[in-house]
Amino acid sequence: MFGILVLAVCLTQFASDIYSPSLPAIAESLGTSNDMIQWSMSVYMFSASTSQLVYGPISDGYGRKKPLVFGLAIMFLGTIICLFVNSIEQLLLGRFIQGLGAGACAALWRSIFRDKYSGEDLAKFSSYLVIFMMFILPSAPVLGGYLQTFYGWRANFVFMLGYGAIAILGIIFFFSETNKEICPSKVTVSTTKSNYLELLKSPIFMGTAFSVFLSYGTLFSWFVVGPILVIDILNFSPEEFGWMTFCSAFFAYTACACINSRYVKRFGLSNMLRFGWSFMILAGFMMFFGWLTHGINIWWIAGPMFVFYFGTTFIWPNAFAVAFTPFGHIAGYARALYGFMQVGGASALSGVVAYLPDDNQSIFALIIIIASSSAWALYEVVNKINKRQVVSQR
Repeated sequence: MFGILVLAVCLTQFASDIYSPSLPAIAESLGTSNDMIQWSMSVYMFSASTSQLVYGPISDGYGRKKPLVFGLAIMFLGTIICLFVNSIEQLLLGRFIQGLGAGACAALWRSIFRDKYSGEDLAKFSSYLVIFMMFILPSAPVLGGYLQTFYGWRANFVFMLGYGAIAILGIIFFFSETNKEICPSKVTVSTTKSNYLELLKSPIFMGTAFSVFLSYGTLFSWFVVGPILVIDILNFSPEEFGWMTFCSAFFAYTACACINSRYVKRFGLSNMLRFGWSFMILAGFMMFFGWLTHGINIWWIAGPMFVFYFGTTFIWPNAFAVAFTPFGHIAGYARALYGFMQVGGASALSGVVAYLPDDNQSIFALIIIIASSSAWALYEVVNKINKRQVVSQR
């Protein structure tokens, strides 16, 4: 079951990243601008984020398995539409439908983990999952680059049809339900409203979710601006862009997974988060300094991106554990709102980045610095509020 879960966990991000090396080629093929093609990334993330608000409550009432299968089927339909598009409008529609289905995977995998673990154990086993994810997610741009070079951009969607079919069959035949408290009566308007209000009123949950909104939004923005910088401006091939992204992510994920799983209990969740944000900010300054001293240069993009990936990988498992641990009784709702915030950050920030100048790395570097610093500052504020509430309750 763990292997099938890994496939489902990676599917949402994989479907987004695999065709990032094809962005310039798709723009040329469909006769549209780079800005509009970049918007197809944001549209996908928007529908993936909002749909999670539905999948989460449903999974608490009817289990995790049925919503997963339903979402994967919708994603499969959206992929078929993307495969045969002839205009940017059709592509945006296909990507929107893809995202509606992908939201199921994004919404439910953390609830499944929360069904089994809590607290620092949750962060620890999430780090183990990252070890598997680090082989799959970074390979998406590499695979997409080769598919683009040898077969064209539509081959990305052909591959995703196969991936989706395997995921659907795997969930149907090999996935066992993890929600042991299935209760359809939970899925009512009043219950849904009450549970979401409980989460919205929690400073530590919402503050952590907003911090992840900024952090993940910055990471995803790389897949919007990166192909333009590396492929269009620096004239590297799609597969070279894919390998650059893979190497940065793979080695960063490897190092972080080993460090976080070993030291999270010693130093605590908050300190590991601070460690991650400090490296993200450092990466932004490195990239900006590189632009000031060397202009647009591949080494002053690839090097800082490695440091940035290294920092971000400390954020996901630890922020997840901080936000989720108090809400095991409404894990589906918590995951839905948390996922909405995380993936919504990708949609919002990438949508902004699509309209900003991307003829060099300076703007992206400033976005890294501002967003990462804001995320860290926000977490520190809500962490203090949460500690005061805990003390007052005693």
